[in-house]
Amino acid sequence: MEPMPSLRVLFTGSARELRLRSRRDLLINLVLGGLYTSVARQHTAQYLASRTAIDGTPLAHVPAPKSRWPAILLAVAFIAARVANELGHGPPLPLLVICGVLLVPYLWGTVTTRTIGAIRWRELPLSFTARWSEIYAASWPLLVLGLAWAALEPTVAAIVATGSADFHVAAGALAAAVLAFPLLAAFAFNLRRLRLTRTCVGEWAVTWQARFSSYLRLWCVAAAAVLATAIAPVLLLRHAWFGSFTLQDPSATALTVYAASLVLIVLLSTPSRAWYEARVFVLTWNGVQVGDRLRVECALDARAFARMRSVDALRTLCTVGFHRSQAVVNTYQAKLAALRVEAHQGGCNASRR
Repeated sequence: MEPMPSLRVLFTGSARELRLRSRRDLLINLVLGGLYTSVARQHTAQYLASRTAIDGTPLAHVPAPKSRWPAILLAVAFIAARVANELGHGPPLPLLVICGVLLVPYLWGTVTTRTIGAIRWRELPLSFTARWSEIYAASWPLLVLGLAWAALEPTVAAIVATGSADFHVAAGALAAAVLAFPLLAAFAFNLRRLRLTRTCVGEWAVTWQARFSSYLRLWCVAAAAVLATAIAPVLLLRHAWFGSFTLQDPSATALTVYAASLVLIVLLSTPSRAWYEARVFVLTWNGVQVGDRLRVECALDARAFARMRSVDALRTLCTVGFHRSQAVVNTYQAKLAALRVEAHQGGCNASRR
């Protein structure tokens, strides 16, 4: 077998430059009450990618063809549904649920196609080749959950309206949550697998060997860790101080307690969430191959990554968000440093040789 030399992966940006670029997005997001979050995250991801160089060649972004009509029609439909609901003639919730779960795969496929298609490396075009039938087939867990929710929603609404909930209803809700958990994991795994295995780098297809069992195990461990180290302690502490797990009084004190509880949960859960992020990153990239030209290995230390993320989260809180740009850069650099890209003799070129 021919030796495969390593290609150096570097990040050439800085936290200061990212902070300056993010100011406009932050102001827009504050004005829109958080509705601009997804766009701001996309801008951050584009900046990080544009400052990434593989073997001395930076990743480039090219304008992706897109139409504004789907977004306009979606906004019009949302506003029309809200107005009709205020007038008492809105569509039933089960119908909205079904429309929502049918729309999610379409939105994901559209965004993924545009995002991947906008990336270039060494003049090699990246393309997402999944058909719509494959995307909707991979989304079957979400469709199952949506149909089940739509079918049970009238019954649940009637129980809540009459106040007749009892132990059996609570047990049923818990069982439904337990059944929904692996389905949500399967949905996330299917989309991740589809995003990788249906991406082509020039003429070469990407192969991925990860298993759902490994991904589900990470989900279960991370969920149990967040529950044990963050959610349960905060709820017990709130019950010890105020005598109740939930505060029904809509006062300023209750809102303050809820806000403080949320911040505390986020801080306490940071190590568990960071550990999960690191392990999923390794699961995603370790063993990825681009045809017979490139191979990626990943050796990210999950414990060190969790410690770094925990310190950055605390500094971000203490600086009222000023440290966030540095935290984003630290996370990205740690991930890049864990990647080892090995190339076949000659690597990838714009055409086969």
